[in-house]
Amino acid sequence: MSRFRRFDGREEENDELRQKLGKTGDPAKLSDPLERLVRNLGAPPISILSQLQDRWPELVGPGLAGPTRPVELVDRVLTIGCEDAAWAAQVGWMESQIKQRFEAVFGTDLLDRVAVRIDR
Repeated sequence: MSRFRRFDGREEENDELRQKLGKTGDPAKLSDPLERLVRNLGAPPISILSQLQDRWPELVGPGLAGPTRPVELVDRVLTIGCEDAAWAAQVGWMESQIKQRFEAVFGTDLLDRVAVRIDR
């Protein structure tokens, strides 16, 4: 058994402390509580959000990828930020294509519509 020194200077056995705390000593996975938090906020899994960022040029095309960005995906609504009104109009015209490409990559159960906003 190993011993350690507590902050108050007393020494305790590791096994005794684990028993008091009901801990196994194994590190806890951080991804599980984060996934629950994101789900409770109405967002998809973190892996989907990461892929959305990485695959953005594929979803909107190389010409639209520069002046736009995915802002959020909450309650099945993808909000796209645009540099100006002209790009926002372009996104509006391409909404059905963007939705089709999104569904081809991520499936049909994550997106109902696309919203646009101008980021200045």
